[in-house]
Amino acid sequence: MSASGHRTHRAIGSISTPAGIAQHLASWAVQDPLDRVLDLGIGEGVFVFAAYHRLLELGAGATDAQLQVYGAEIDHGAYDTFSRRANDLGTAFPNSRKGDFFEMSLPLVEAVVGNPPYVRRSQIEDLDRIRQLVIARNQGIKELALSRMTDLSVYFLLYALAHLKPGGRVAVITTDSWLDANYGRGFKDYLLRNFEIERLVRFDRPVFHDAEVRPILTLATRKASLDPRRVTRFVRLKDSGSIRNPGYSANAQNPHTRHIADVEIPSSELSPSDLWGIYFKAPLVYERLTSHRSMRPLAELGETRIGVQTLAKEFFVLSAEEATRARLEREYLEPLAHSVRYCNEPTIQPGKRAQFYLFYCSEGKESLRGTRALEYVLSAESTEVQLRGKGTTVVGYQNKERIKKAGRRPWYDLRTAVESRGRAPILVPRLIYRNYMVVWNKAEFVPGELFIEFLPFGGAELEVYLAILTSSVTEVALRSRAQLYGGGTYNIRPGQIKKVPVLNVNALGQHHKADLKQAYLRYLVDRAHDRSELDGVVYDILGFGNTRRQELNSALEDMIRMASETRRATS
Repeated sequence: MSASGHRTHRAIGSISTPAGIAQHLASWAVQDPLDRVLDLGIGEGVFVFAAYHRLLELGAGATDAQLQVYGAEIDHGAYDTFSRRANDLGTAFPNSRKGDFFEMSLPLVEAVVGNPPYVRRSQIEDLDRIRQLVIARNQGIKELALSRMTDLSVYFLLYALAHLKPGGRVAVITTDSWLDANYGRGFKDYLLRNFEIERLVRFDRPVFHDAEVRPILTLATRKASLDPRRVTRFVRLKDSGSIRNPGYSANAQNPHTRHIADVEIPSSELSPSDLWGIYFKAPLVYERLTSHRSMRPLAELGETRIGVQTLAKEFFVLSAEEATRARLEREYLEPLAHSVRYCNEPTIQPGKRAQFYLFYCSEGKESLRGTRALEYVLSAESTEVQLRGKGTTVVGYQNKERIKKAGRRPWYDLRTAVESRGRAPILVPRLIYRNYMVVWNKAEFVPGELFIEFLPFGGAELEVYLAILTSSVTEVALRSRAQLYGGGTYNIRPGQIKKVPVLNVNALGQHHKADLKQAYLRYLVDRAHDRSELDGVVYDILGFGNTRRQELNSALEDMIRMASETRRATS
């Protein structure tokens, strides 16, 4: 299932699909015994066999059914396993061959199924060739701004869908990253213009035991003309029993069963620029927050920016123990707020002992003669450095491409940039696990890249902003816009946090600000940091009665449970 090369399955993005899911997708996509079926990546044959058995079920002859399944597999080991399994079944699939999927001559087909390989853009070795082949074959995407950050699975899909007839069906399992990632906009636009997307299905629990990617099923029909009244169902399967056999009803009317969450969105309301992942979390609650007259996007209340990006954290970031072992002079070390994982309290108080430090030096090497700092720099300049996602190395951190592009003079000077930009007083975590905590940076530690810095524009005391950002209302809104990864982590991107709806501090009266401040100060001194009083103040300002409060609290509990289940299963 690789685009090129003969590497391990994990390296090329090949992940085995459970047979129950393959059967479910093939049963939906293949509707006629004469259908020709295209498998996006043969692998060890799970979709080939599922399509074959579906054709037999519909009345196709065995010989014809074997001829009607098309596909390619470039990995020798996977293809050999597929061939042995086919032979054991007494079958042969002459149109399912060993070779490069993008170089294969394919007919028009009535069904596309499969699990395209998931490979990040940085690891695609022959990107330009693949892009050219995909765009040349699929006339429908020439007008799109197909991002160069697109992952390999989307290229596989676009190439395959160019061979799908009008009226043909696609039923595939992919990573869910295209729902919310910037590169997914072009693909979503292509789907909306050419397909009736019947449903998107997400699992709470990991489907693939050997990977942390979060899967999604996409079931859609290619149409020459689209019905403006069509809707897309966003289905979330909650229980682990549904993973291998997702036999949900196509006409399920109860969206709040224990096993299935289901929401229908008019396709006309779906935009390529929207985060479609929201519809699997708490779409109704999120919509109420965004449309509430007292809520505004966070970017209207203050500046948001990612914490300091070192571009070489192995060199720049030192634990307290590492700094001690290196015997670096104190003047070249600056306390670092590394991540919320290392914050036991919602405040970093002046005088607090740092667990991490930033190498903090703007002096040239001539000025560093006789210092341990110079020894540290010289060692870094002769160290072999692994380039992430490249499979190659360079000698010296100063020769990393990103370091060179940053134009630092000298290359290890972070101090000048930090002093120029300053340090935000409020730090919002980029990665959210089970617990959510906004940090008051009283000690003015340098915020690391796992925090989003928030610098209020003014209009209220810091405690008021901290109260708003700490509230459950903000947590629900933030988790809704964040992407949930297979390891159970919600990741809010710097561009997305700007759009998170929060209580508009500029529209609050003095008594509301005073109530928020006092509630936040009591939250700080409470040993358990119980925010129920703080939440109560926010709910009162928003005019939320018991029903609305319970809906929001239930949505938050569900999102936390979703992450916890995912993390537990992955572990």
